[in-house]
Amino acid sequence: MKTLQPIYMEKFACIGPQCEDTCCANWTISIDKKSYKKYRKINDLDFKEKFKSGVSKNKTLSNSQDSFFARMNLNDQGQCSFLTEEKLCGIQQQYGENHLCNTCAIYPRIINKLNDSIEKSGLVSCPEIARLALLNKEGIDYKVVELDKKTTFLNGELSTNLYKEDSIERNYWDIRYFIIQVLQNRSIKLWERLLYIGLFVQKLQETKNESVQVHSVVSTFKNNLVAGNVSDLFKNVPVNLEMQFKVLKLITESRSIEGIHHPRFKEYYSKFLNGIKYSNENSGEENFKNYNISLEHFRKEEENYEYIFENYVVNYVFQTMFPLNTEGDYLKEYSYLILHYSLIKLHLIGIKSSLEDSFSDQDIVSFIQSFARNIGHNKAYLNKVYNFLKENKLNNLGSYSLLVKN
Repeated sequence: MKTLQPIYMEKFACIGPQCEDTCCANWTISIDKKSYKKYRKINDLDFKEKFKSGVSKNKTLSNSQDSFFARMNLNDQGQCSFLTEEKLCGIQQQYGENHLCNTCAIYPRIINKLNDSIEKSGLVSCPEIARLALLNKEGIDYKVVELDKKTTFLNGELSTNLYKEDSIERNYWDIRYFIIQVLQNRSIKLWERLLYIGLFVQKLQETKNESVQVHSVVSTFKNNLVAGNVSDLFKNVPVNLEMQFKVLKLITESRSIEGIHHPRFKEYYSKFLNGIKYSNENSGEENFKNYNISLEHFRKEEENYEYIFENYVVNYVFQTMFPLNTEGDYLKEYSYLILHYSLIKLHLIGIKSSLEDSFSDQDIVSFIQSFARNIGHNKAYLNKVYNFLKENKLNNLGSYSLLVKN
């Protein structure tokens, strides 16, 4: 099938034992029904013993959720029972790649289908993908390739001809192409690009309830971009560091609650707290003052790192089929995009202060990988932060503008 993918995917190959992290530990590994049955048929006694203790059938899910039919039980080190001492998959090693469950066969790839085409990209929770995707100073580019191997598992699928003529879904190709075009327009600051996308998504949301045409919205926003009027829209957006600090406090209070305990992320999290000198024993005013000092240090070099943040949000938009969701709540998807961007920057402000002169692009990418691994895949945590914003009436474009501008 024709497959659209970022060019960095051509260079990707799992580096196995050389990887500084492992995808076989410290998170849920789901097993699809077909793979589960395949494992049950293996007669090897050693495998049977490991299967008995290392796999649990999920009895709470319905038959329609065959992708989550069972899960790997992690051992005391938080690892999959089939992981070898060489950090290789024992199942693949002994029985071949065709015996991998969908989760293990696909990761770190995301595979979507848009009409008759496949779209493949990589998750930056994989260290090798993170380096390939984020450290390209020229930005992410795409290429159509022909793949022989048939895709049997999809993360998402959209057939645009099933929707009415002037719907967002029917015009999704043009909408996403424009969003990526905005995000990669380096004549505008990244925070301004993100807010412009927010205005665009907000207007798209209005087309569901009002007599506004999707074609007209896309055309108007394209014209403003070409005319160079985007920055003028945000000249008067104020800086609100107190609001940013409120979210910062939520981060410190919520991390342990949602089971975010991966060793690599914990190490960065300690650097983050150390860098901003955050302590429950300090007064709120003192914590806020220390945060401001770290922020000033970060801002001096922020432009040098902007290409990494750009690559992150572009990759995110492409692989999540942003801003679509099953609820038709496109602004909620925009909220998650802003949360990813804001939380990454908030952490890095402290990490940079902690590492001081040794802080580099490599540190940013390494942290983003651990963030994607622990928070990007943690819906409970992201929902907690989103609900905090919603409860405080901060889940709107005006509030997000305060969150991204510092």
